[in-house]
Amino acid sequence: MKKDKASVGKVAARLARAQSEGLLLRVRRTLPDADVLDGFVVGVGTEWLALARLSDRIELDGWSLLRVADVRSVKIEPDADCFEIRALRARGQWPPTDPGVPLDDTAAAVLAIGAAHPLVAVHRELDRPDAAWVGSVRGVKGATLTLLEVGVQADWRRKTRSYDLDDVTRLDFGGGYEEALALVAGEAPDA
Repeated sequence: MKKDKASVGKVAARLARAQSEGLLLRVRRTLPDADVLDGFVVGVGTEWLALARLSDRIELDGWSLLRVADVRSVKIEPDADCFEIRALRARGQWPPTDPGVPLDDTAAAVLAIGAAHPLVAVHRELDRPDAAWVGSVRGVKGATLTLLEVGVQADWRRKTRSYDLDDVTRLDFGGGYEEALALVAGEAPDA
């Protein structure tokens, strides 16, 4: 679905407001069957939006990078002292932090995530909206990401797998699922 300039400008303005005021928001994307995500904008670049994800347990749960071009709508909770923010304050999780990932270049973002986090979840929602591939970043060459995957039972695969960066629609890292897999799987085996 192609967005008109007015809706792009409206989304950009809402993202900027949510970031500058630290407001909770809900992000909907143009991708069919893509998850609706709640959280806090901690960075916006030309390619990617960094969202500190809010779990249904009202805790921060890592980050998601979402392609800016895929964002269809942004619903802002206008109360800067809403229940969720008060709960995060009480848990010592406020304010959310910026993961420090470049948001203007996909390859640089992937490499930065791989250097700082043992695992990343790669989403290709146009092909498989219901799946993510989790693994250790082994490198980026041209427009191709190489990942050594870890399975749902925390078992390392023997061979790397390659993904076209243009097919990646979302990257998750630093969340409870990725951390639990890394804890049980241990360090990725040497290449």
